[in-house]
Amino acid sequence: MNKKIVLGIVLCAVSISFCGCSWAKSFSEDDTKTVATYSAKIIAKYNKNQKDGIVEVTEEDKAKVTSDDLKALEALAQANNSANTTSSKSKSSSSSNSTAETKPAVSLSSALGISGVDFTYLGNEVRDNYTSTVYDMSPTSGYKFLVMKFRVTNNSGANTEVNILSKNPKFKATLNGTVSANNDMSLMDNDLATYKGTLNAGESKELVLLFQFKNEDLANIQSTSLQCTVAGSTSDITL
Repeated sequence: MNKKIVLGIVLCAVSISFCGCSWAKSFSEDDTKTVATYSAKIIAKYNKNQKDGIVEVTEEDKAKVTSDDLKALEALAQANNSANTTSSKSKSSSSSNSTAETKPAVSLSSALGISGVDFTYLGNEVRDNYTSTVYDMSPTSGYKFLVMKFRVTNNSGANTEVNILSKNPKFKATLNGTVSANNDMSLMDNDLATYKGTLNAGESKELVLLFQFKNEDLANIQSTSLQCTVAGSTSDITL
């Protein structure tokens, strides 16, 4: 057998046996010993300077390396290459399935589990502070409020209690698809996250969600998205 081919097989086997890749774990202890032994013997067989190395392999050991040994090495290498290919395909498939299982965006009323009322997104604005009839809220230094505004309307045809506070929802806003912030909760009477009240049939009320973002993040808002988590279930909200 051509020495270059033999050394190529050996290098491949050595890489397989000592590389830190996760698929190398498929070797049994006996396989690992076999690869190490065969590799050392074959390298020694064609290395004229072997005596200068760490371990000298005797002529008797060299003579024990047969074509069957080489075939065993090749079989081990091919088996683990196949395992690696299968593993890669499996990961790719899992990734595809994960993407396929992404839930579509839902309405805010659906995410909150509140029937009979509709939430309409009215847009957002940036504020240095936010003042309601009772509260005057200020953000942390270097931050501003992103105020997301909603109109909740009772379309049930009867007076309806809207108790969002009992749902204990958590909201997360994302700007330009990269920067996110959780909502600031308050006891303002128009804080959507803590709202509790009764709406007459056909009545509407404007509610807000407040998020703190760094000044520079609010300088150029190109897109805004919203997520709502209730009882451990997170939904993307249609705005």
